[in-house]
Amino acid sequence: MKYYFIPLILIIASCFSCKKVKITDEYTLVSTGKMIEFKIPYDIKNTSPCLQYYVSEKGNPYLCYLNMENNKILFFNINTEKLSFIIEMPRRGPQGVGGIGSFMVHNMDTIPLTTGQMNVLYLIDSTGTLKRKFPIEDIINGLYNTYIKPSYVQQRNLIVVNNKILAGTHLLTRLGPEDLEKYKICLEIDMKNNKQRLLPMTFPPLGNRDNEPVAHNYSTLMTNGKFIYSFYCSHNLYLTEDHQKVTVLPAKSRYIKKDFKPQALRLGSYFEIAKSIWEKLGYRNFFYDKYRDVYYRFAYPGSKLDDSYKDEAPNVLIDVGEFTPVFSIMVLNSELEIIGERLMPENTYHIWMSFVGKEGLYISTNHTGNPDFDADYLRFELFKLGKKQD
Repeated sequence: MKYYFIPLILIIASCFSCKKVKITDEYTLVSTGKMIEFKIPYDIKNTSPCLQYYVSEKGNPYLCYLNMENNKILFFNINTEKLSFIIEMPRRGPQGVGGIGSFMVHNMDTIPLTTGQMNVLYLIDSTGTLKRKFPIEDIINGLYNTYIKPSYVQQRNLIVVNNKILAGTHLLTRLGPEDLEKYKICLEIDMKNNKQRLLPMTFPPLGNRDNEPVAHNYSTLMTNGKFIYSFYCSHNLYLTEDHQKVTVLPAKSRYIKKDFKPQALRLGSYFEIAKSIWEKLGYRNFFYDKYRDVYYRFAYPGSKLDDSYKDEAPNVLIDVGEFTPVFSIMVLNSELEIIGERLMPENTYHIWMSFVGKEGLYISTNHTGNPDFDADYLRFELFKLGKKQD
């Protein structure tokens, strides 16, 4: 095992070790042909960047689904395929939380929310009662104050453990590999006394081959007392128990063959934004399947948006930016070794909208390129882990 250290100023705080892993191609994801679908109310959008599978204490499995436009979190019962109840939070007033950006259902009494205010975390329950606010203290992270990142499907980073919330930090500026290593990645909030501290692990030196700044989005999982970080723009996974000593594990998709795109200095026209989204290859959703003891890492190989879209209306280009055409799903075993990868059919599935349930991996067919797309429904296709056939 090879050890190397981050810059001298942080040498005490954190060290990384590299570990070799085996790569095999024994497994794949196989469609069962089974679908689940939920009829959605008229005021609910048929895609969302934030959804979650949750099993209640009574054993009821739910799809929890955020509709940002009207500050609602919908709970669909997966067994009955019916809407069970809705949490609707006001934006203003004593119970106001602003606009909900993301959520994480720990249990029915503990649901942390992030909002557009990246310097406060809200805690609600399933009745929609605002239980507590956690204003983020003036804790300096690198050169700036600490802000918290929204927890979407593609960058899940809210964890509740031992009565503490672990929230991913958000960087407001464009940073290169060396500067990134000055910034801590996780804020710990004690829910009893609101004591807050930055954990010592810093961002790894993310960058492309030219050392240009790249997207620093990431997902965090906690399994068996260990934290695993998957970054949009890193072929590696980062494993830690204490946020000090970090093991680096290679986990590169066979379909990502180009270099990571640098972060744009400024946004341009709607067409340029959509084109940038399509071209921005990297890693997205990262799930642990506790029922089969494997991990799924989604990889987006990047696509080229045709110039014929230049004259399209803004609303069309917003949709185009959301519905990227293709992605793959890597399967990793309990040791985070790659044991398979499947390239999904083009223009069929929505890369944001997926979740792991007891029966397998559910992937949304709510893609405008899918002939079965219906704006009145949320539809998910069930995939199971299977051995590859010779």
